[in-house]
Amino acid sequence: MLNKYKLEFLAFNFLGNLLSIFGFKNLKYSAKFLAVIFFSLIRIRRNVVIKNLSIAFPHLDKKRLKKLAFKNYVSIAQTFLEVFCLKKLNKNEIASLFTEEDKNLVKGKVKNQNGIIILTAHVGNWELGAVAAGIVLERRINVLIKEQKNIFVRDWLEKIRQRFGNRQITLGANIREIYSSIKNGEIIGIVGDQRGPREGIKVNFFGRNTSVFAGTASIAVKTGCPVIIIFVVRKADGTFGIVAEELIYDKNLVSKEDQINSFNQIYMSKLEAVIRNYPEQWLWMHNIWKY
Repeated sequence: MLNKYKLEFLAFNFLGNLLSIFGFKNLKYSAKFLAVIFFSLIRIRRNVVIKNLSIAFPHLDKKRLKKLAFKNYVSIAQTFLEVFCLKKLNKNEIASLFTEEDKNLVKGKVKNQNGIIILTAHVGNWELGAVAAGIVLERRINVLIKEQKNIFVRDWLEKIRQRFGNRQITLGANIREIYSSIKNGEIIGIVGDQRGPREGIKVNFFGRNTSVFAGTASIAVKTGCPVIIIFVVRKADGTFGIVAEELIYDKNLVSKEDQINSFNQIYMSKLEAVIRNYPEQWLWMHNIWKY
């Protein structure tokens, strides 16, 4: 198994380095090349992407759905290649990918907030967002991650994520670290849009009952900590914009369960609004409507 993982990583590393060799601002050209391979030739998860898009945007005909699906592959490929470039960029170069207005927006939302959650999603470039947030805020982001099966990819990602001082917390066994970090006034970064269990909490997402995890909402309700939603969206010129606001849920609801439901519905509604504005930039390859 180790040999299989090593071969996968060597291929992954070779392809990423090769296609990112021309620099960050030129990645869109390499991304289109990758998209042709994975969308048109290998067709990895193509049916899932088109199915999800047809559910979310039922007014689109087959031709427009296919065109949007291809754009999604380009966006995901660009995200992949941008992560490769993160190991080469310094702090100033990463910060320069955002306008001063957007950087000040993030600072304003987080200023003087101790023990908070930054909640994001698989929109634009979430990996870049976590690294940039730590740089802009000059504070460590404790990033909650799901451990990769491939140990070589896992170690590679860990070095990139922690290069400028952020720290990984592995989902599951280290949940106590999250509560401890919040209690100590630190920032927790969470990507919260994964599909929940079949019998999980259901929210309205693109007009369909959608299962979500209760985890982030449970932490927020239990600790009472502020939650800032931040989405990092890609612009046409290869730089990034920020969508940021505090998540305000109804804390006056009698039961914790109702508060958690309120939290999750608000979060997923905010996510839906961003996806409608940037439909090609969400991870449609994730089978969010599996059941």
